[in-house]
Amino acid sequence: MRGTITGLVLCALAAGACSAGDDVAAGARAQCAFGGELLDCPDAQRTSEGACWRMVDCGAIAINAGEMNQFRFDWDRCVDGLDSLTRDRRTLVINCIAASSCDQLRMDGSPDNPNTDQNYCLVLGDR
Repeated sequence: MRGTITGLVLCALAAGACSAGDDVAAGARAQCAFGGELLDCPDAQRTSEGACWRMVDCGAIAINAGEMNQFRFDWDRCVDGLDSLTRDRRTLVINCIAASSCDQLRMDGSPDNPNTDQNYCLVLGDR
């Protein structure tokens, strides 16, 4: 009887150790957020929209800065900015964003008022 109780306690402890706890993280901000191996991180879609969604998912830019902040860099301005680049520069910037980890994409002031001069991918497209 004593062995059965000990076995049940050990099984319960083992099951608890394997369950999802507070250390579980998911999404673009998780595994790739702080220098995760780039080979393990899924790339963003190779479009202007996909690159800008990756910036949003990483907390680098806001989805919509709102009417009061209409000149701040948000998803719409990101897409418009990438679409206004020449094809070669747009491809370069999109590929850079797609392959970057989240910590590489964030800037001072992210996501509400990002300093885009600090994002090396966006600087690549500077005219």
